[in-house]
Amino acid sequence: MSSFLKENWIWIVAPIVLVAIGVFVILKMSSGDPAAAFTYTLR
Repeated sequence: MSSFLKENWIWIVAPIVLVAIGVFVILKMSSGDPAAAFTYTLR
């Protein structure tokens, strides 16, 4: 088990890091006024 983890740790860590980055980006993009998601601008 230890040798498996030594050889393949990147395949375990990479998806976790990518999901964390994705969640962070989504939270940063949606931050601001909480009602902004429900406000539609009229042109």
